[in-house]
Amino acid sequence: MTVTMPKTDLMPRPRPNRAAEPDDHCESWSLTHVVEAAVRNVDGHSLRPLRASDAGHSDSKRMLALLSWSYARQLYSSAAIHARLRAAPVAGLWEGETPEEEDIRRFRDENRHALEYCLRTVLVFLAAQKVAEGLVTWINESHLAAEASRRIIVAMFIDSTEAADRRPADEMR
Repeated sequence: MTVTMPKTDLMPRPRPNRAAEPDDHCESWSLTHVVEAAVRNVDGHSLRPLRASDAGHSDSKRMLALLSWSYARQLYSSAAIHARLRAAPVAGLWEGETPEEEDIRRFRDENRHALEYCLRTVLVFLAAQKVAEGLVTWINESHLAAEASRRIIVAMFIDSTEAADRRPADEMR
């Protein structure tokens, strides 16, 4: 399902000289469009790189998009995200090797501000879909900002519990 984007301060604004970009005045957007637009609005130089060799920041932007989309869909585990990356035919898109679980966790922690921005934008879009479907009547942006932060905290918690489960029993004493 696609929905016309609501007018809100959190929605991505088209950048100049970008052709074939959905216009928030008249065209319908998908979740992927919104993630891509939000990530485009983040300055790549403000991101901590996914890896030292990511000079062009393309892998960093890909990881930002991947985490924004995953957390919006309530997929929080870095291990699960990593497993999907390895199994997907898109594994060859990364400039270096497919990011490991530790790369995903570190990137999330080091780029939390940008991730929160993108996730808030996506959550506004998902809320607009619910308004369009008649499930809710209005969008509470402060609630969505708190929800974006909460989802990142949930991801951190899940990763920490998974790491604890993998530790040998004698290390836990």
